[in-house]
Amino acid sequence: MLLSVVLLLGFTPWFGLHPQRGLSSAQSLDLIVVLDGGSSRLAAAERIRQRILHGDTQQGSRHEPDLLLIRCPSSSPSPQPMREWLQGYDTATQITALADWLRRRQAQPPQRLWIATDLEHTARATLLARIALAGRGIQIQPDPPPAPSPGDRRKLVRDALRMSLWRATGSTGGWLVPQAVARKRVQCGL
Repeated sequence: MLLSVVLLLGFTPWFGLHPQRGLSSAQSLDLIVVLDGGSSRLAAAERIRQRILHGDTQQGSRHEPDLLLIRCPSSSPSPQPMREWLQGYDTATQITALADWLRRRQAQPPQRLWIATDLEHTARATLLARIALAGRGIQIQPDPPPAPSPGDRRKLVRDALRMSLWRATGSTGGWLVPQAVARKRVQCGL
């Protein structure tokens, strides 16, 4: 396990995970991505929104960020109005759906992308977003992400490998974790 983490850290420049640089003085565009849309994750999105609006971020923005919800197709509708991309039954497929959506969009990409999820899930979701969006000039927040919990470290390495496979081949590598994928698909009604 330790060797896997060391190898992953050794490849972080390849993943585009170098320390993020500050923005120019131009106003940044923010996108808050809510994974799944549970009440705790919507609350996290609101806390991030307030930080952006009140200038409690490094760049001191004071504009309304866009919100995007990525969730299972069978989830109940969000109580808050926001755009939805109804694809993704696990973290890897949610992040690849986000990357595909950003690629197809005609609008200018956001300068900062904020991951709104549960605290113990933030480290993994942030790393996957950095791998999937490497080279696009988008800062993935929070920066730095919290340290992964001991229980999430194995998932972090597994999903980082899946995301690297997606970048190389277009496959999210669900076949690497068939039981987890089957369980998540059932939970999502797929």
